Amino acid sequence: MPVMPAAPHVLVVDDDEIGRRGLEELLRADGFAISSAPDGEAALVEVRRAMPAVVLTDLHMPGIHGTELCRRLHQIDPDLPVIVMTSFSDMEAVVETLRVGAEDYLIKPLHYDAVVWCVNRAIARRTAKREQEAIYRTLNERLVLSSIREQELAEAEAQQRAQLNALLENLQEGVTIADPSGRLLMVNGAARAILEVGDEDMRSTATLTSMVAHDLHGHPLSVEQRPLSRALRGEHFADYELLRMRPNGERRRLVSTGTNVRDDSGNVALAIVVFRDVTELRRLERQRDEYMALLSHDLRNPLASILVLVSTLKQLVTKKGLTQDAELAERAERNVKRMNAMIGELTEATSLESHGVELLREARDLRELVAGVVNRMDDPRRRRITFDPDGESPCVVLADTSRLERVVENLLTNALKYSAEEAPVKVQLARKGSTVELEVSDRGIGIAPENVKMLFDRYYRTSAGKARASGLGLGLYIARLIVEAHGGRIDVSSEVGRGSTFRLVMPLHTASG
Repeated sequence: MPVMPAAPHVLVVDDDEIGRRGLEELLRADGFAISSAPDGEAALVEVRRAMPAVVLTDLHMPGIHGTELCRRLHQIDPDLPVIVMTSFSDMEAVVETLRVGAEDYLIKPLHYDAVVWCVNRAIARRTAKREQEAIYRTLNERLVLSSIREQELAEAEAQQRAQLNALLENLQEGVTIADPSGRLLMVNGAARAILEVGDEDMRSTATLTSMVAHDLHGHPLSVEQRPLSRALRGEHFADYELLRMRPNGERRRLVSTGTNVRDDSGNVALAIVVFRDVTELRRLERQRDEYMALLSHDLRNPLASILVLVSTLKQLVTKKGLTQDAELAERAERNVKRMNAMIGELTEATSLESHGVELLREARDLRELVAGVVNRMDDPRRRRITFDPDGESPCVVLADTSRLERVVENLLTNALKYSAEEAPVKVQLARKGSTVELEVSDRGIGIAPENVKMLFDRYYRTSAGKARASGLGLGLYIARLIVEAHGGRIDVSSEVGRGSTFRLVMPLHTASG
């Protein structure tokens, strides 16, 4: 009889015994193996006894806080997925937990479908990561090695290929390997299942290119746009998504990664494409986006009403000369605006991650765009900024104006925020070959070298940044996504105590290009 795969092991950590037991029963009914702990200390003991696939933990518990528990769990296993559970009012603690490595978060009261979705996604991500590492390690080391030593190690080569075939045949992702002549050397079982070809004889890449496929806009893919064709041309690519049209008209979304192995002359000897069906994942992502949109709508409407009331209250108490009450009203107004901005950033980051950045491009001179952003600032901030474009030549780029203005405003605001109150901020713009470079330099607190490489990551904030200003750590992350969607890049050089220079590089647009 076939051996049934072991049920995924989920550890539930919550000091609320009723809630914990209820969640245990629901997960166990869905086929998960469950263990539980009432607090962080017990959870660490349980993890050392039996490593779970996922940990679901409450944030606020006696003894070890959920954030500290996450940190200690990752000292035991850096890749262990940890999902935190808390109320929406505690988002700052949630963000801190995400910064120390939590996989995701759930808002109480829990929706069981969301719990299962988060758990399954965490397990799938961890499994996919391990499988992909095994694929690349095997393909890059064993395939290349076997081709170089073909004459000397014939028996070893045969054994390695047998091991590789066994490994690839048991992967959940589809794998196709072809040579420059168009001969298919391998189509594993997962690939056959995803493409619905069963036991058909597949010897040529023509079999694959004859299948109906479209891009994400519904346009038919040419032979040159197919993943194997791209890999055979020497391209390396990742997350290339297309629509596979089934004979019954159903559309399935496939995401592929392509690479190749070259011979001693530098010519492509093998093309390798690994792909998976993400149709269900995209459906779940749409549900997440709808949930985030609903959440944003339900919070922003009352916030807008509160903002109007607080602003009106501030005007009234100011007219009456109640200075102290006016200051309290102004503080409340700032906090409402800050919360509204945080919700906007959280919603936008989720949208950009799911759908990418959709751009409405037009030719724009960066000199005018940057000057416009500076001129819209209030007088105290504007006086601190020196804008020094190089020469009189226009610096034209193809840009989505509103999105690129947001990037520039974010860089300027950060430079002002993390500098002394009267410290100047210098903005330089210059054409360099086929690119346009914008530099924003400050004389602020600077950034430690170990923090620079993570500065554009989601939710990341330096310790010094937390001390000077509040936020979610999404501004530079969103800026990076927008700049990369324009075909550009953004980086930073910094020295602690002396300031930072953020550099934005964009492709130069010419009349002929």
